[in-house]
Amino acid sequence: MNLAPWLLAAALTAQASAPSDSGDAAFARGDFDAAFRGYTAAVAAAPGNFDALLGLGTIDLYRGDLAAAQNYLSKASQINSTDDRLQRRMHALQQLQDKPGDYEITMPPRDAGIPFVATDPLPMIRATVNGREASFLLDTGAPGVELSAATAARLHVPMHAAGEGLFAGGMKAQIFAGRVDSLELGGIRIRGVPVGQLPSAMPTTLGGRSYDGVIGTSLLRRFLSTLDYRAGKLILRTRSESQSFEAAARAQNAAIVPMWLVPDHFIFARATVNGTFDGLFSIDTGGAGIGITLTKPALAAANITPDESKASSGFGGGGAISVVPFSAASVTLGSLTRQNVPGLFTPAGDPYGRFPFAVAGALSHEFFRNAALTFDFAAMKLIVSS
Repeated sequence: MNLAPWLLAAALTAQASAPSDSGDAAFARGDFDAAFRGYTAAVAAAPGNFDALLGLGTIDLYRGDLAAAQNYLSKASQINSTDDRLQRRMHALQQLQDKPGDYEITMPPRDAGIPFVATDPLPMIRATVNGREASFLLDTGAPGVELSAATAARLHVPMHAAGEGLFAGGMKAQIFAGRVDSLELGGIRIRGVPVGQLPSAMPTTLGGRSYDGVIGTSLLRRFLSTLDYRAGKLILRTRSESQSFEAAARAQNAAIVPMWLVPDHFIFARATVNGTFDGLFSIDTGGAGIGITLTKPALAAANITPDESKASSGFGGGGAISVVPFSAASVTLGSLTRQNVPGLFTPAGDPYGRFPFAVAGALSHEFFRNAALTFDFAAMKLIVSS
């Protein structure tokens, strides 16, 4: 079983003191719009409020407004340039800014449609890496382009140690990084692609099919990206098509909700479980057979009791973990509601614990399975057509 989320980035803390307390409280519960209003009011009352400026810069960072984030963080730096939290924000801002020579994209005349080799247990596509064909799973919980150790060796891609990652169930594993000269998919050619390496504990077969790697958010965010589960294909459009695409989606009554990108690759949106519990969820499509995961506090808030008698083992990037199944009577994302959504709980550890805001869990493959899921990184909207 392929479980998410993937590597947890260094936590972006946002602790602050009065008069930005209202912003802090909203931020802590993952209500970023309310937090932004609170921090805006705090800066209006005291323009030199370091914590509020830091909060505004953080939320604009999550919104993808990098210029505004840079502005607020620069103002905060003039007040206290040595603050550890500020240094982490500035590093996170740099993570979203490409280095020269990275992701040089050549698009075909028309939108690129890449057929799924398989849709279940997870979508799989074929691409060409450095002139050689390879198979990739699609997983928005993954950082970018991740190669298996065997594939990296076959393609002569040098990899170097790049720290330690935190995976499903709170498990840890060493991570590696490298770079490929070219990646081609659906007529799109991308030169200079940073890559990672799949953790050694992660299987490279799923549903009876072998795969060479995983494609995740850091690549998908270069495009207006649609995982069309119904049609069985990945559609990559230019981000400049955002406005017209959203207008067409609204005309078709698609569910459209705000999303946030927490560097370097974690996508979040708000959803409601069982009609009562509202929380912030990771949009992590890499959970095979899973529609939703919930943390222990979220399970209690949604009045859901996992079935301990059916506990089993699953696999995350850090190795084997214990998983306990449950079913959510309803899960609502914007105007879209799914009934009887299959879920899993990992009792051994909370993979979201290092985030400085409450994360209720993740929405994954089975929730989106009969829809077309679009990530609009220009407008920072999640669009689900079903």
